[in-house]
Amino acid sequence: MGWLKTLQDMMTHDKSAGITTMDCPVCRGTPLRQTRLGDYGNVTLDICPTCHGIWVEAGELDRLDGSPWANVEEHHFHETEGDHVEADCPKCAILLTPLSPADMPDVIVDRCSQCNGFWLDHGELDRMKEVAQNLDASAAPVIGDQKPAGWSDLRWNIHRLKATRD
Repeated sequence: MGWLKTLQDMMTHDKSAGITTMDCPVCRGTPLRQTRLGDYGNVTLDICPTCHGIWVEAGELDRLDGSPWANVEEHHFHETEGDHVEADCPKCAILLTPLSPADMPDVIVDRCSQCNGFWLDHGELDRMKEVAQNLDASAAPVIGDQKPAGWSDLRWNIHRLKATRD
C-alpha cells in the first residue's frame, strides 16, 4: 500500500506528471495522469488526481496483483448490478461493465468489453490483490489440457513441466 499512497500523493501534487488524453470516467473531465512503475514490469498507470481511481490496460493488472501464480484478469467474473456509478471507458468511450470476481461478490470492478482494460476505484487494487491471494491459496482444480481460469502463464507452464517429468 505504501507505493500506491506515494503515487497518489505525487499525482495530486506534482503538476508536471504526464497528463494523458484520457479523462477520469468517474470525475468526468478530469484528465488522468500517467506514471511508469518500473519496479512492476514497466507498468504505466493512469491515475485520477482527484478520486485516485486507476485505469489499468489489459495485461497490466496481472503484473500488479502481487502473485506470480494467479492472473486475476483471467479469473471468473460475473456481471453485477446494484449501487454502482455507470462509467465510460476512458480509452474506448463505451460503457464499462461492472463485474465481480466469482468468489468475492462484494468487490465490483469495471471492465471494458472492447479493450479489456479495468477501471479500479480507490482501494480496488488492494481488493484485486486479495482475489489473487485467494487464487494462490485455493486447491488446484482438476486440470486437463487447458490452463485453468485465474492461473498465470508461469504457473501453467510449471505445472505442465512437472506433469511431463512425472
